[in-house]
Amino acid sequence: MISIIQDYVSTVAAHYRGAVYAWDVVSEILNDNGSWRNNIFYTYLGSDFVEIALVAARAADPNAKLYIEEYGAEDINAKSDALFYLAQNLKNNGVPLDGIGFEGHVITPLTQGIAGVWSNTRRFESLDLDWAYTQLGVRIVNGSTTPGRQAEDYHAMLVSCMNSDRCVGVLTSGITDLTTIEGMGIWGGPQWTETLFDASYTPVMGYNVIANYLSGVTIDGNYI
Repeated sequence: MISIIQDYVSTVAAHYRGAVYAWDVVSEILNDNGSWRNNIFYTYLGSDFVEIALVAARAADPNAKLYIEEYGAEDINAKSDALFYLAQNLKNNGVPLDGIGFEGHVITPLTQGIAGVWSNTRRFESLDLDWAYTQLGVRIVNGSTTPGRQAEDYHAMLVSCMNSDRCVGVLTSGITDLTTIEGMGIWGGPQWTETLFDASYTPVMGYNVIANYLSGVTIDGNYI
């Protein structure tokens, strides 16, 4: 199993060596309660598979940033605690780890506000780690709130990144709910919406709020 991980990671990372800024080396490895997800790698190797993959990635592409990605760990909770202690342990043991990818699938209205997100990301920064939102999507679940509140929470999540020297970027989870697993009802749904364009590819309120905010912080207001 170790050689399988090493061979796969090395083959992929070496193929794109020098062309990729960062790799999500491992993703979605924890349950919501902070325990390890029962995948084949954990079954055979325990938590060591994370270190094996990170070391192999660094050897194959030394200049790429190496990330662990996780969903549901944006706020302070059992999962983010487990992720923090994992990252801390890896760093203390000299394992190559450069950042955390917080997927950013959050449900509006944010139940604890944005303060928990700020506190959580700051503690990862204390480990000398960068971070990013890698699949940002502020979800309205079954009509749980209004597009206006969704826009406010999109803005709050974006500001949390823009006000951090260690947040390196924001990627959204998709373009329109027509093509997301939530919007199509494959997972969650069927009345979930989180993207910045509706089914007619018309920008939702959240898009306009984000665009207006970014117009003040980008070069010459070019945000499109």
